[in-house]
Amino acid sequence: MNEIKLAVTGGDIRMIYCAKELASRGFEVGFCGFDSGGSDCGDAVRCRTAKDAVKGAAAVILPVPFSFDGCRLNAPFSREDIRIDDLLDAVMPTQLVLAGLCSPGFMEKADALSLSVIDYMKDEELTVKNAIPTAEGALELAMKELPRTVHGSRTLVLGYGRVGKTVAAAFSALHCRVTVCARHKDALAWACASGYDTADMKDLCRAVSGKDVIINTVPDLIMDNNALSFTGKDTLIIDLASVPGGVDFEAAARYGLKAIHALSLPGKVAPLTAGINIADAVCGILRKKGVL
Repeated sequence: MNEIKLAVTGGDIRMIYCAKELASRGFEVGFCGFDSGGSDCGDAVRCRTAKDAVKGAAAVILPVPFSFDGCRLNAPFSREDIRIDDLLDAVMPTQLVLAGLCSPGFMEKADALSLSVIDYMKDEELTVKNAIPTAEGALELAMKELPRTVHGSRTLVLGYGRVGKTVAAAFSALHCRVTVCARHKDALAWACASGYDTADMKDLCRAVSGKDVIINTVPDLIMDNNALSFTGKDTLIIDLASVPGGVDFEAAARYGLKAIHALSLPGKVAPLTAGINIADAVCGILRKKGVL
């Protein structure tokens, strides 16, 4: 043991794997928010309340996303709601708070309490690693929901950042006819160099036509009513962007299109890998902050 205590509070199954991994690395780990699920927690200690888990911890590790409504912690396996205000009241200014996809409101609350908060989803290594299970999850959805094989499907990838690049590569590996649609000329140049067809985002309405599957990675509303009106009736739309996403789902429903907002895929597709990746990011942050 290295005599450093960490608290893992709330989240999906990947956070249990994160707690278990951190405990295996010699940390004293207390966790809560798992009244059901997560029976195998290794050397991590299950705590009755968030206050018990937080007490004496050098760092408090919250889930990704930390909340869906800004009021309650994302804790689907907890019998009782974990109120964010109550949780923050239990944290001392000397403790570090690590959370995923922090909202401005949450940061303001923490700042008012003189708490130091770091969004670990801004860690470059973690976001790149997470792109892999996200792409695998998109493939799994396409295989499940398309009435045809993914092999040979006409696939449009919106955005060519970390996730877009990984998604395009995954679908291309199954011999899909991949088109990348992006705003920036350099992104389109890299996509072209990788062997994909390309389209400027200004030509989105033309690009969506004739596609079997459209995968959005852009966290802005780009698949709006206009773009959806040009989308084929049998096209599957998978939105990988965080809330609120990049698809007008109400408009998609009006057009009779199947549109899926696929959130938190790493935690659903590969929770073990995702949990270890978060543990790696946490340790990296602790080293930078001089905790380790």
